[in-house]
Amino acid sequence: MALWKITVRTSTNAPCKNKRQKLEKGMFVETSTMSSSKPLGQVREHPMLAQLFMSKYGIEIEPRSMNLSYFTCDKIG
Repeated sequence: MALWKITVRTSTNAPCKNKRQKLEKGMFVETSTMSSSKPLGQVREHPMLAQLFMSKYGIEIEPRSMNLSYFTCDKIG
């Protein structure tokens, strides 16, 4: 099991389902995974990451836009 911190790389407009919402640099969520692979590199993890941003910030991000061009992924545990 690994702990990950997913952080917004730069301030940008988030690709959302209904409209574009502002992502600010430094926004982050934390999650755990059963594998040691980065969750941003696993398409099956993207809906869960998008849901974490929705829960924490109220920003509805398209799961298909969860990639390393918008976010950094750091192992914290």
